[in-house]
Amino acid sequence: MKGRLEGIFQRLSGRRKSLTWQISSLFALISFLVIGAMGISIDRMLAGELLEANDVLLLGNMSLLRGKLARLGLSETVLSSPRFIEETGMGYRKLALAVLDEDRRILRASSEFNIPVSALPEKAIPMEALPDRVDEASQRELRARFGGLSRQWTAPDGRWYQVLLARVPLASGANGQPPAVLLALSYDRSLPRELLARYRKGLIETLVASVLVAAALGIWAARVVLKRVRRIAATAGRISARAEEFLESTLAFNHMLDRLEDSFKRLSEFSSDLAHDLRTPINNLLGEAQVALSRPRDAAEYRAVLESAVEEYERLSRMIENMLFLARADNAQARATPQWIDLREALGKILSYYELIAEDRSIRLALEVRSEKDGKPRAWADELMLNRAVGNLLSNALRHGRPDCTVTVRAVARGDGSAEIEVANPGSGIAAEHLPRIFDRFYRPCSSREESSAGSGLGLAIVKSIAELHGGKVGVRSEPGLLTTFTLSFPAAGGA
Repeated sequence: MKGRLEGIFQRLSGRRKSLTWQISSLFALISFLVIGAMGISIDRMLAGELLEANDVLLLGNMSLLRGKLARLGLSETVLSSPRFIEETGMGYRKLALAVLDEDRRILRASSEFNIPVSALPEKAIPMEALPDRVDEASQRELRARFGGLSRQWTAPDGRWYQVLLARVPLASGANGQPPAVLLALSYDRSLPRELLARYRKGLIETLVASVLVAAALGIWAARVVLKRVRRIAATAGRISARAEEFLESTLAFNHMLDRLEDSFKRLSEFSSDLAHDLRTPINNLLGEAQVALSRPRDAAEYRAVLESAVEEYERLSRMIENMLFLARADNAQARATPQWIDLREALGKILSYYELIAEDRSIRLALEVRSEKDGKPRAWADELMLNRAVGNLLSNALRHGRPDCTVTVRAVARGDGSAEIEVANPGSGIAAEHLPRIFDRFYRPCSSREESSAGSGLGLAIVKSIAELHGGKVGVRSEPGLLTTFTLSFPAAGGA
């Protein structure tokens, strides 16, 4: 036992580094995924906010240009004036202006304007559509009316630009139609781009730091978790080779788990079998009642239906009574009141009760009673329970015995006061795979249940419960095609 435990803990200790690495890697991966997902989400949100802010900036400056033109007068001379073009930036070199004709030929542009014509927005916003005060609400309204407002362009040197195009009608034009020019206002986004770049750099640094911290936390957590394993290994190393009681405790614990698993399995099967066995007589009663009520009948026919129903009711009553007895036995509510019983007299009465049933099936009954060491042929048992147990075994033997055979009941009273009763019948026998469960409730070796109407499947389970209430036991031996023997044993007085 000691060597086995030490081997287990040595293997666990050998995998300690691997477990530590796995836990720390898991912590680092979770940290990377969480912080990375949050960083990407914030990056996208920040980029969208900066884009909208740039649109507001361009729209605001274009609205200021409209007010300035309103004061100076709308004419191509004013718009093409170098002074007007250069003053548009208002001292802010990030803004640049260009004046184009309707064919998008540049008429005049500030020195900072380097946007190619092909990079300009496809649609020009009418100058009169611009609001006096630009805010997010007016920006969303313009975007809904004209689609995209500005357009982004990246210069060969890597600079980012955002450009807005507006259409300005002039004071006079040919053929009565006022000519118009286009104003292109660009904004150098290098500063916001640098802001995004710094943010992304900080995000990468945060990711690296968080992964390292998470890995360190993972190593610490793994060591805390494995600390108890090392303690168990150290305790196992101190266990002496003479501590064999651990082996017995382990085996007892394993047997307990096996019994619990078997109990749960049997409980599930018990529920299924109980539902089936209750359904059969109830369906019979329901079917007979429905047939009887399908048309008017005379008193004799109704009496026949009632007589048939009484048989089903009696069967249900026996089943319920047997189930109640088993329930009381399981909960220690049924108690045996043993006394000395003369086996020859008690078994003789039981056999005489079943003689008519045996004759109907052409089966003979035989009784053999003997005692060892010239003792009295008696058993220390509850008389009613003994009659019930032997009756169930005898009824089972008559049901499965071959015609023209002999069912033998043997009883042996031993010198120590214990007794054993056997009921043997020639017949088809019980297959070996059914023997371990033959005393289970509702268990029938016949899987097709064609004999379910002959018995409730509780008789042998009651025999087992009666034996256990007396402190005894039951057993079965079967030779397929030859002989099946059930054994019921009772301990000596005071042995229960």
